[in-house]
Amino acid sequence: MLSMKKRNLVASLFLFLFCTGYAYTTYQLPTRAIENSTQPSFFPWVILVFLFILTLSLLIQSLFYPNTDKVENRKTLGFKISAYATILSISYLIFLPRLGFVLANILLFVGLMILYKEKRIIYLLTCSIAIPTVIFLIFKKIFSISLPVGILGGLF
Repeated sequence: MLSMKKRNLVASLFLFLFCTGYAYTTYQLPTRAIENSTQPSFFPWVILVFLFILTLSLLIQSLFYPNTDKVENRKTLGFKISAYATILSISYLIFLPRLGFVLANILLFVGLMILYKEKRIIYLLTCSIAIPTVIFLIFKKIFSISLPVGILGGLF
């Protein structure tokens, strides 16, 4: 069996090849002559940049960090927590159109953070409110893409 270091190296090289093919096909996407609109190739390029950064970090980790074949013995999450997380996710999808992106994500984040035993209330509330709000505003202001506003329509 290959060591973790070698597996990470092989995976990063495979992902670099995948990124190359993905970049080539993204480059081939047509452009539209509509002013002030997002081109069809915009999001594939965003995905490609993030995938490339993650692949590069995996390559650096496999080349320059010591071998990490020893894994700590951690208790698995278990079926019960996975089932609750699945129920939360399905509920999120059901209520997303009614509640809107921000409120539905706040409830999902709070639920997941409580489920995974986050004890710091200020951290829980700050992250649960800030992250969906920032993502919503990035999509609305920078990408000019509307996400569901739901019952908070007057605020955004």
